[in-house]
Amino acid sequence: MNGILTILMLTFFVVMHEAGHYFAARYSKVAVSEFFVGFGPKIFSFKKNGTEYGLKGIPFGGYVKIPGMDESEQVEGYEESELFHTSKWTTKLFIASAGIIVNFLTAWIMIFAIFITNGVTQPTLNIETIGDSINQQEISPSQSAGLQPGDRIIQFNGKNVESWNQLVSIIEVNPGQEVSIKYLRGNSTYLTSAILETRNINGSEIGYLGVSPVIEQRDVGILDAAFFTTRLEVEMTIAAVDGIFTLLSPENIRTLLGTYSGEIVPDEARPLSPIGLAQAGSQIADNGYVNLFSLLAFVNVFLAVFNAIPLIPLDGGRVLLSLIEGITGKKISDRKLYPIAAVVIFVFVFIGITAFYLDITQPINL
Repeated sequence: MNGILTILMLTFFVVMHEAGHYFAARYSKVAVSEFFVGFGPKIFSFKKNGTEYGLKGIPFGGYVKIPGMDESEQVEGYEESELFHTSKWTTKLFIASAGIIVNFLTAWIMIFAIFITNGVTQPTLNIETIGDSINQQEISPSQSAGLQPGDRIIQFNGKNVESWNQLVSIIEVNPGQEVSIKYLRGNSTYLTSAILETRNINGSEIGYLGVSPVIEQRDVGILDAAFFTTRLEVEMTIAAVDGIFTLLSPENIRTLLGTYSGEIVPDEARPLSPIGLAQAGSQIADNGYVNLFSLLAFVNVFLAVFNAIPLIPLDGGRVLLSLIEGITGKKISDRKLYPIAAVVIFVFVFIGITAFYLDITQPINL
């Protein structure tokens, strides 16, 4: 059930993205010939004010068709002023960026609603659990140091720590190193040491101690919720950009190619299809719907960042062309970019097919 909810929400987000383009075009008096939910065979449709609205058989997303978006397209029955490619560069910029803006706004509203209704959760320096070794050792670094649930770390490797994020950042830059740990247990202070283990994340070696924090929750007002929402969305955006760079890196493409020869692709390197998102959503929802809706907010941010990639045929490519036209006063013909667009489409189709293949043959397990 939660998997189905995830798919429905994903479709809703894509439709909202396309609705952004639709309303921006309508506001700018640019024609919209089609607005469909889903892909594939048409189930039903109706026409109103020059636009055909309808539903198609595959309920993954949707699309808006704006006449003149592709210069090579033969367009009849419209005034020149109604076509995308004859519009002012500011109009094209507005229409092309509207979907991206809608996804960012949708994510912001979702995160804000979570903070207002559930408060803010923050990790503390108090230890909740002690983890096992990740390198097949008998005990983890935290166990060898004698740390226990309830201890509070106050100093790490000679540095006073004020937050969990600060502690994590110090741990991560010291893989394989011996570190000192000062902690509180009850009213007493203790000093111990441990040799951190090393784990590999996306080709980078980072340190591992083996502790998880106690999470505190507190209510927040509107202004605080807005601040925390904006900060979290910025963090999500940075994570999405990093994830896209990783996904499209030559090393990762080679890893994905190895899928078809039976290699196991690590979770951090794999793309997710709607099937994989449904699997992830179903598992995450087991820990509460707040976690599920947090995931869905990130999906919105990822959709926005992905579509902002400055390559045709993505929205970011249209945004870039509009900005170049505004700065130079010259239009760049779409036809000159067809070879680039063909490569982009080929890469994305490969990643999409691989995502479906992985989600069927190697279901994600969070």
